Amino acid sequence: MNKKILHNAIWMISEKAISIIGLFLVTSYVAKYVGPETFGIIALATATFQIVQIIAQLGNDNIIFKRVSKNNRSGIKLIKSTFLIRTIIYITITIPLLIYFYSYKNNLTFIFSIAISVACYFSSIDVYSIYNNAILKSKQNTISNMVGLTLGLSIQFIIAYKKYNPIYLSIPIIITTFLPFLIRFILFNKMNLVKEIVVKKKSRYNKYILSSGLAIVFSSLSIAIYTRINQFMISYLDSDYSLGIYSVAVTLSSSWAFILSALISSTLPSIFGEKDDNKAIRIGVKLNIIITLISLLVLSFITLFGKLFINLLFGEEYINAYYLLKILCISTMFSNLGMLSSRFIVRSSGYSFLSKKMFIMVLLSIPISYCLIKNYGLIGASYSVLIIEFVSLTLMNYFFKKRIVWKLHLETLKMNLK
Repeated sequence: MNKKILHNAIWMISEKAISIIGLFLVTSYVAKYVGPETFGIIALATATFQIVQIIAQLGNDNIIFKRVSKNNRSGIKLIKSTFLIRTIIYITITIPLLIYFYSYKNNLTFIFSIAISVACYFSSIDVYSIYNNAILKSKQNTISNMVGLTLGLSIQFIIAYKKYNPIYLSIPIIITTFLPFLIRFILFNKMNLVKEIVVKKKSRYNKYILSSGLAIVFSSLSIAIYTRINQFMISYLDSDYSLGIYSVAVTLSSSWAFILSALISSTLPSIFGEKDDNKAIRIGVKLNIIITLISLLVLSFITLFGKLFINLLFGEEYINAYYLLKILCISTMFSNLGMLSSRFIVRSSGYSFLSKKMFIMVLLSIPISYCLIKNYGLIGASYSVLIIEFVSLTLMNYFFKKRIVWKLHLETLKMNLK
């Protein structure tokens, strides 16, 4: 890993760390105030709009990243073309969902649902953060996120200190995604890297976005569904109260994953740009080992201090989330190892394979989640995630051509760094 990539990785980790701190502070205050049941409903809304966000992105994030890494000018044209398509898709799906949440739950939940939908919208159209990561300028992402977080937390502090209506907490939820997006949008357009795309060429790029994205969007959507299927199942089979407990456990168990995803994302240009499969695998082996070591370190920390953190951040009502943490922490490790493996498949243009694989994972996850949650409750929900992530990481990836993921895992087990 050369100095420039490592430097960029540090900035990416800083960016994610700032986002996670904001998530913790805003989410924990909301969770403490509204209690597990209402928080469970809010978590359901969050899961729903995150899925809408993924649909709106059309699976183009990796495609844009790969294009910018190889051809900056072409990547910028692709970025400019994707903005309107994402907006139309997001709004079209969001409106009926907001009507549903209005008729289904109380006013407080509806207001938070609107805030979450708006926040997810800005995340869905924020293609500029992808561009910064691809050109190894994650520093801009970190600074813009820091500005958004500072303002968001300041507003939250004022609301808490003045004891205003908790509905106003919806404001920092929106601020933390809107302001960073706005800053990146302004900076990107100030660079004036590419002139306005003519209508004919824009139409061609739009067709490419739709055609190339359709294959991978099913994969991304399938991932979104199977990773969130438990939240829908718990709400249906158990209660919104239990969903609130589970959501806290998921938040804590995956909060540290920003370190892993930053390392993976920062190394992607090297993996995508490497023509020799064996050299690319060696980069992957090093990353797999780093991911595993960091995960084991975090698991030890959670085992020792998990209860303390839950009590401090969310309150005693959520203490049962601790018993799910260790299981979900291991699941997070498998998930990030799987993320790296899927990037090797993307490197070989295996979009169709990923789409089919993730569709199968959805079909597998539904009965597994249903049976384990129905019989074992929240512990069963946690184990279902563990099983699904492990199968997705290993068996399901080994069918890809040239068995490149099998080779990656085999070399990792051998710890072959040469």
